[in-house]
Amino acid sequence: MIKNFSSIFWGYLPPTKEPYPAHNKVNAFIGPSGHGKTTAWDGLRLMLGATSFESKRPFWFYVHPDSNWAILRVDFWNLPVNQQRPFEVEGYRQDEVTACCQIYKTKQDSWTKDYYLFDGEFNDLSDLHKNPKAYSQAQLTETNYLAKLKNCLGITKEFRNLMSMSPDTVRDVVNSSSNMLFNLIFDLKGTKVYKERYDQSKARLAQESINLQRAQEELTEAEQKYQEAQVKAERFAKYQSKTKEVGQTELKLRKLEYYETESQIEKNNQEIRQIKAQIQIENEKVAKQTAELTILDEKSTLAKEELGRYDELERKINSEMDTFNVQKGEMTTTLESLRVEIEQLEKIRPQDINELIQLQKVLVLDVDEAKLAHLVRAKEQKEIQERLVELSKNNIPYKTDVKEFRNVLQQNAIQYLMLADAISIKPEMKKWQEAVEAILGNNRYRIVVDEKYYLPAKKLQEQYKYGARLCLPKKGMKIFNEPKTNYPTVRSVLNVSHPEKIEGYLNHLNHIYLVDTVEEGDQLQKKGFTSITARGLLQDNDGSIHLKYHNLCCGKMAIEEEYTRTQKQYEEVSKSVQKLFNDLTKLTSDLNSLEKEINEQIKLAKLPELKEDFSTKTLAWREILNKITSAKEQREEAINRKVGLNESYTALEIEKTNATNTKNNAENEINKLTTHYTNLQNGLWSLQTTLEDACNKLRELQISAEEIEFISCDVQTSSFADAKGNRFTAKYLSDKLLALQKEQTDLHNPSVNENIVMVVKAQEGQVDKLRERLNRLEEERAEWDRECRDLLEQLKSHIKTIMREYIAEFQTLADLLKANAKGKLEEITPEPETWQLHLAIGFDDKKPSPIDGPDLSSGQKACTSLMILLAALNSQKEGNVSPIMFLDEPKARVDDDRGNEIGQLLQVTDIQYFITHQQGESLKSIDWIDHAYSCSARERDKQFANPLIFKRARRNL
Repeated sequence: MIKNFSSIFWGYLPPTKEPYPAHNKVNAFIGPSGHGKTTAWDGLRLMLGATSFESKRPFWFYVHPDSNWAILRVDFWNLPVNQQRPFEVEGYRQDEVTACCQIYKTKQDSWTKDYYLFDGEFNDLSDLHKNPKAYSQAQLTETNYLAKLKNCLGITKEFRNLMSMSPDTVRDVVNSSSNMLFNLIFDLKGTKVYKERYDQSKARLAQESINLQRAQEELTEAEQKYQEAQVKAERFAKYQSKTKEVGQTELKLRKLEYYETESQIEKNNQEIRQIKAQIQIENEKVAKQTAELTILDEKSTLAKEELGRYDELERKINSEMDTFNVQKGEMTTTLESLRVEIEQLEKIRPQDINELIQLQKVLVLDVDEAKLAHLVRAKEQKEIQERLVELSKNNIPYKTDVKEFRNVLQQNAIQYLMLADAISIKPEMKKWQEAVEAILGNNRYRIVVDEKYYLPAKKLQEQYKYGARLCLPKKGMKIFNEPKTNYPTVRSVLNVSHPEKIEGYLNHLNHIYLVDTVEEGDQLQKKGFTSITARGLLQDNDGSIHLKYHNLCCGKMAIEEEYTRTQKQYEEVSKSVQKLFNDLTKLTSDLNSLEKEINEQIKLAKLPELKEDFSTKTLAWREILNKITSAKEQREEAINRKVGLNESYTALEIEKTNATNTKNNAENEINKLTTHYTNLQNGLWSLQTTLEDACNKLRELQISAEEIEFISCDVQTSSFADAKGNRFTAKYLSDKLLALQKEQTDLHNPSVNENIVMVVKAQEGQVDKLRERLNRLEEERAEWDRECRDLLEQLKSHIKTIMREYIAEFQTLADLLKANAKGKLEEITPEPETWQLHLAIGFDDKKPSPIDGPDLSSGQKACTSLMILLAALNSQKEGNVSPIMFLDEPKARVDDDRGNEIGQLLQVTDIQYFITHQQGESLKSIDWIDHAYSCSARERDKQFANPLIFKRARRNL
């Protein structure tokens, strides 16, 4: 518990002659923001080991700007509690103990701090700064200082974390998870020795498990090496046995190679003698067949020459027959054509060819006239169709010259307005469309341009000879004394889109009236008025005239009407075009028939000549037939002769082939025998060399000449045969030797020798020692496992005890606030790290509900959060030392009534509080603050602020 406190050059707090006294309950630093209450409050927190401050300020932030050092001082009570002074365990026995913290800049221009702890009262802070070496016995490192606070006052790391909580963090304690809440309460309330002993035992158990695993790995490795050595020893024994077998097999192989080579030499000599005799026989065959082939060649040549003569004769006859057949075919075709032509001409009726030619000339003129009429009408149809397309696109069907001039103006970027574009007939006056456009006439194509385009447009008008008016905009004039009639004027039925530009050109239409009949117009004419009927009859003071509109182009109704009429016109023209086409087709057909008749009469005149030509060609055709018959007979005779010659020639060729094959076979056999003979001779030389090599190898194996002589007897024994009596061959023994040598090589290990047996025995002893060590470690691990379980049970028992006490304390504090509270500890798993603490509270006679639930207001949650922490600290009585608690504005964000309840909690708990409090209501209305320190801001022209104004609660006076 703090008795008093003071400072020098800490912020703008001025030095004081006497320290500020502290009450054992609630001490409050009061003032608005920026008046230094947090500065004083953080100074006390720094003395109790705090490392984090408001707005992430470092500890040197609070040193006075004009100073490079500062000292904080706190005096702790050290009165006996249950006959034991709090600091006595560290050797401090006076009634009070003074702690100082000196903050200063080092020579390296960095900030640091030193702690001092005096047994008794100490106030000479200036001297401590000037002469720190004089107080070196009381000097402590920060680590030692914090350790003494922990041992004497129970200020742990967890307490310092709590001390560093912001108001928002304190207020949100209720929103912590059940597990986080459990750990928080255990950190503040629990006795750490239980957990430390359990953690140490758990760590030792883990280490023993690691040692056991390592011992198991070492034993496994030793056993593996022992097994490997055993395998090597067994392989070495097999290697020695295999080496002996290789030697025996090699000796048999060399004897058998010698024997087989010697036998092969004798066999080759015998085969050479047989080949010589066979070659003699084959040579005799070759000589006989050669003589036979000479005779056959002579006979074959004669037969071939005669056959060639008949082939030539047959080709000549075939060539003549081909010529005759071609001539026959041509004549036959010509005769058939003449016959058909004569028959057709005989069927033709004779006519006067001159009359037919005159009739042809008339038809030609008729066809030309029909073509021209059809062409003209088809062109008209195309124009109407194009007009229909334009109208279907709602394009106004201007005349060709109008369209062209509009395009010219657009290409020259001249903006214009055409009268036809700007006017339209009112829908209800549709019947007057034709009459109005007839009145307007060419004036519909009047073009209006602005002043700046006027001259260029007129030049273009002259160039392109545009026949309608081109003018400047002209406004209309107001009509005065308009005569009263029952007839509408032409102007009255028009809609005008740009009257400011064209109205002046429409004024005369105000004096032309629209009438239904000629009689009505006649009456108006007599009165001096001009009128026009819907059918286009104009009557004025100059008489009457019928006006034609040519084509409609003013407004949408004009386009629709024009489209309907054009569609009808297109249908009529299409029928006309089709009729003209049919007439043209008929005339053309008649002309073609007439031309055919004329050609027939011309041919009919040549009929006698054709008949005479037909008779001449018939005689020539019969002569050709006789020549073909004669040629066939000659060819038949030649073919028959060729067949006999072919049979004789084929028989001679077969004999020649057989004789040639016999001779070739004999020669091939001689070549084979000669080659085989040569190979045998060469083989003998090679076998002699092989035999000598076999003798040398036997000598290398210590076989004497006498033993070599008896090899032929040795190979007949059972050692050179398998179990069934089959004799070994050199190839079999060679393959077997290679296999044995490969096995020998596979078994061979240069690093292994006869000493491998000693290695096996040594490793066997090592394995036994490691197995004994593993058994010992398993027993030790079992002991630590039992101890760890016992310590876990002690820790769990301790936790359950303190949690029961905490829940009871929480309920006691709730009773003071007239609230209902309850709590429950839930064991999730055997390990306490996962346990959960569930708390519930109900205010205003309501049933308890979870502290983080929706039933609590924000003020109730803030009060409950603080109560959770105070309940943990209030029962933390390690040696009956009252804890110290720092709260930053605990009354913030709650209403006054709830704030007073918080104050009551502070009063009833056995804790010394240092809080900050915003300046608000008078201290007279706050009966739960015992000591108040009112803070003030520093004036600009002063080095320090005013000293803290100390006030006591009225009940403490």
